[in-house]
Amino acid sequence: MRIIPVFVAIAGLFLQQTPAQTFDFRLNDHWMARRCSDVVADGNVITSDDFSPEGWMEAIVPGTILTTLLHNRQIPDPFYGMNNMLIPDVFETGREYYTYWFYNEFELPEVREGQQVWLSFRGINYFADIFLNGHRVNQVTHQGMYLREKYLITSFLHKGKPNRLAVRVAPPDPVGNPFAGQGGDGTIGRNVTMQCTAGWDWICPIRDRNTGIWDQVSLELTGAVDIRNPYIETRVPGIRVPGKQKESAFVISSVELKNSSENQVTGTVKAKTGTMEAAMKVTLGPLEEKVIRFREIEVSNPSLWWPNGMGDHPLNTLHIDFTLPDGSISDAEDVTFGIREAGNYFDKNIRAQVFTINGQKVFIKGGNWIASDAMLRLSKARYDAEIRLHAEMNMNMIRVWGGGLTERPEFYDACDQYGILVWQDLWISGDCNGEWYDPVKKESQARRKDYPDNHELFLQSVTDQVKMLRNHPSLFLWCGGNETPPPPDIGAALEKDILPRLDPKRFYLDKSTSARLMTNSIGGTGDGPYGLQEPQKIFLQRSFPFNPEVGSMGIPNLEGLRKIIPENELVPPETPWGNKSWSYHKYLPLRDFADRYGKVKDIGDFCLKAQMVSYEQYRALQEGFNYKMWDWYSGMLVWKNQNPWTALRGFFYDYYLDYTGGYFGYKHGAEPIHIQLNLNDSVVCALNQTALTLNNITATIRLFDLHGKLISEKKRTLDLEGNSLILLDHVDLPEALTGVCFLKLMLSDKEKIMDENLYWLSLKPGVFEQLNSLDKVKVQLNLVRTGPGLASVSINNPGSETAFFIRLKVTDKEDELILPAYFNDNFFTLLPGESKKVTLDLTGSLHKSKENEIKLVAEGWNVLPQETGF
Repeated sequence: MRIIPVFVAIAGLFLQQTPAQTFDFRLNDHWMARRCSDVVADGNVITSDDFSPEGWMEAIVPGTILTTLLHNRQIPDPFYGMNNMLIPDVFETGREYYTYWFYNEFELPEVREGQQVWLSFRGINYFADIFLNGHRVNQVTHQGMYLREKYLITSFLHKGKPNRLAVRVAPPDPVGNPFAGQGGDGTIGRNVTMQCTAGWDWICPIRDRNTGIWDQVSLELTGAVDIRNPYIETRVPGIRVPGKQKESAFVISSVELKNSSENQVTGTVKAKTGTMEAAMKVTLGPLEEKVIRFREIEVSNPSLWWPNGMGDHPLNTLHIDFTLPDGSISDAEDVTFGIREAGNYFDKNIRAQVFTINGQKVFIKGGNWIASDAMLRLSKARYDAEIRLHAEMNMNMIRVWGGGLTERPEFYDACDQYGILVWQDLWISGDCNGEWYDPVKKESQARRKDYPDNHELFLQSVTDQVKMLRNHPSLFLWCGGNETPPPPDIGAALEKDILPRLDPKRFYLDKSTSARLMTNSIGGTGDGPYGLQEPQKIFLQRSFPFNPEVGSMGIPNLEGLRKIIPENELVPPETPWGNKSWSYHKYLPLRDFADRYGKVKDIGDFCLKAQMVSYEQYRALQEGFNYKMWDWYSGMLVWKNQNPWTALRGFFYDYYLDYTGGYFGYKHGAEPIHIQLNLNDSVVCALNQTALTLNNITATIRLFDLHGKLISEKKRTLDLEGNSLILLDHVDLPEALTGVCFLKLMLSDKEKIMDENLYWLSLKPGVFEQLNSLDKVKVQLNLVRTGPGLASVSINNPGSETAFFIRLKVTDKEDELILPAYFNDNFFTLLPGESKKVTLDLTGSLHKSKENEIKLVAEGWNVLPQETGF
């Protein structure tokens, strides 16, 4: 067993250090684990000097039981094929099968007189007992998934020899029968945990229900006074304009102080941001806890935080410390925040909430988020990659869905950085929590309405998570549950006590389909539909005024499909449920949509046509809502943006972070300054979803035949006020047209093209077989390196034929995709003689290939594959 010498690691790995030698060290490495039933010892014995963890396996912390078993190759990859069926489910095995000990050893630097050491867990699921050096640390068993724990361990520590830590972790109870339905038999909802681990229509059961030490563990050294849960509120009076001269904003902060000593302590607590600070003298009695509120700090000419597409998202740091009379610092915290004021009002004409930032209304374009990884293999790098993908898709809001989890602070850090507003559900769902009758559920609808069993634990967990996340400027609202409210007593406590007391300026919805959010013309609320829709229907059929869930398809490119489906099943699915592995991975049938481009020939043809269908679906979905912006709608959230498991439905990029065609269809439809074709009446419209007025903008409408010959052209100069839409010209397709044509729309000013949008159209809606008559095209590729991992790519179509639906990808020498690879455009079309410049960013790639082994590949509908080195 390797011992972690914390005093050696401090120089490179601690999070903060002060003259009093405070530090915060992550205890993530060198864990071991073993099933409890295989260990004939209790926690006191396991953490004694005489115990040796022989036969224990290397454990992954943060992680779950399955993460550790997969790491040790004791289970197959549950994300591939039917492998998940080979892993025993906790409902069948009993809870003891997934009840494990986790063990670690560490050393500490010298702890001086008056200093304290704390052991912190940011997430354990579900039951846990903690032991250190022969002592039980928590006298009451930890319960729940979302409750942080922090223990004073100074008196238990060894000096000059290893400290032995053991944690016994057990699954939730009950674990739920996953045999059918959303959340299985529903009883997983009796716990305060992730309901989707019992299975849903987009995920198969997580066999251990994500039991484990699933979030970070840390050791913290402080003086007698410990700083906890700093809170920052910002106030931005009036209506502000991005980039304009600004009046003052105001910052007010508070902090919890805990005196862990038996003596009275006096000192100065100080909050500082930039050159401004507030300080006050504080006296704490023995073991006293106190909340200190600082005076308001005025910030002159502040740099305001704006959502993606409206302005910049600058972040600030507030430094808080507690200084003792001798000048030493007992504890210190740095807190990141953004200066912004969130608001909302119910628009009676739209019949929906309108959300505002800094006094400007925000047309919501976003989608639903489940979790980054179904087995909770969470990382800052992956969070950053996924949120960047959302931002570059022009989204401005993510809803963290209630059947999942409260995301980790690193997720919110990324949302802060990229300007993505977050709607955070709590851990309730209509499926498990009795919103409707369901014959596959074990207990009655009335009984399920009272889930979870432990209301006090739920409220304690909410209190803790609110304190953890409330400083993030991206966090916009709290929601009691998905499609159903919490039990009445929980709802009342949230609305009348916890949120008004701890986070009073944020909007609260009782449920995702609340009448507080929207009502339709007859007073109803709801969400959906899900699955493929006829693009024209989206424009014609009025949806909910703010739709929190409206969905479509999700099929990966062939490279991604090979990571999911075994080779012997890689054939186009011919039945609604597909082949065995397709069905297991929740394949949502494409009906006849792919065949509209000509009968599907093979699996490669199927995947290519799926991307074209996806492009059309998601562009039309966003543009249908754009068309009635501030008339029928105040916003929409796609169901869903991504999958934490390799499911074949509802996503913009696959689990491995590869784009689909739908990603770029949506990206074009969601441009904040945009020109589009309304599919209901063939009228072109231009819209501006920013707060700034645009003057002397040129709209260009060009119609081409299949082979790129210009049929007609119209231009118009216009002014676009902020948050407005203008109808332009009707597009008439020539009656002589017998097949497919291309419509290219552009908005430009004197300096640049602001938006462009290309449609493939037919007089017979949905009939695109004529695309098969396009001749093969050889495009020209030119890549210029612009920095480490960065490149500018020129793609030229020198011939006389249209190069349709060009896909760019980056591969290694084995032709494996390098991901994430960020392109600012993809799945595009070049008419004869056209060229396009695309930026490529590989700096965030999770791939390990050397740059001289990387190649850029261009392929497409009728495009001969071309490649060039990186």
